[in-house]
Amino acid sequence: MSYAIPMRLKLALFAGAVVSILVLTNNAKAVTISPLNFELNSNPGDTISNIIRVYNDVDSEITVNMEAQNFVAAGEQGQVLIKGAEDSDTYSLAKWVTLAPQTFTLAPRSSQMVEFTVRVPSDGEPGGHYASILASVSGSATGGGVGVSQKVGALLLLSVAGEVYENLNLVDFNADSDFTEYGPEKLVARFRNDGTVHLKPRGFVLVKNVFGGEVAKLDLPQLNVLPQSARAVDIPLKDVNAKFGRYEATLAAIYGATNEPLSAVTIYWVIPYKLLAVYGAVILVLLILAYRGRRRLRMALRVLFKGEQKV
Repeated sequence: MSYAIPMRLKLALFAGAVVSILVLTNNAKAVTISPLNFELNSNPGDTISNIIRVYNDVDSEITVNMEAQNFVAAGEQGQVLIKGAEDSDTYSLAKWVTLAPQTFTLAPRSSQMVEFTVRVPSDGEPGGHYASILASVSGSATGGGVGVSQKVGALLLLSVAGEVYENLNLVDFNADSDFTEYGPEKLVARFRNDGTVHLKPRGFVLVKNVFGGEVAKLDLPQLNVLPQSARAVDIPLKDVNAKFGRYEATLAAIYGATNEPLSAVTIYWVIPYKLLAVYGAVILVLLILAYRGRRRLRMALRVLFKGEQKV
């Protein structure tokens, strides 16, 4: 007898898988790893080795198991979704990675160096390949009796030389709000990578006021955009001294081996409406007082300029 899984359950399981990857399943942080990212370059047939360090951050002994699994982009904020090591996707990397040691025990507050080796096949497809080195932990937390189940990972981004296709588009560039009292908190640039290798746009944002004067020059955060995915890059504006008026922000960037250009312009307004409301109220009161005292004002002016005096 077969049983069809309800769509709601499927969605819940999928969402749970996305959230749980690279996130602790227990509040006790038993293990951490460093560094968290590796950007590697190779030719077909190359062998690359490097070191990752695993730390035991609790006061009890833990057992660590190391493994490599593929990942893909999930969302536009830099999240990733772990896939199986057996995945045969174009961008898979885990099947080329070996780890030593794979399983070890860590004493309290100690660390272990783990060597990973990437063996790129001679017919390895040019372009981007992606995997995560995961540390899975089991054991007891401080005080005993509290189980720890945890999986954390470092990301490997490998670019294999050859005929690759670089195509990055700047699809959107805007402030998080077009009209604000003290200025927007950030600008957001959204990039779409339709190529075959990860790309990291480089550049700056120039902010000018309504008179064309330069208000700020901000560096564009350099973040990778994986192939066949989009990524939103935030440019904070908290240090920009914005006053009343219209502002123009221009983004200029380049990407790839040939420094292909990207650019966009956005407009936002800073309107301190609360302060303007106070000024408006003061002016209104003054006008009302002036209107009510207009006769006394005219009489005072006659006395001042004509010497007239009421008997």
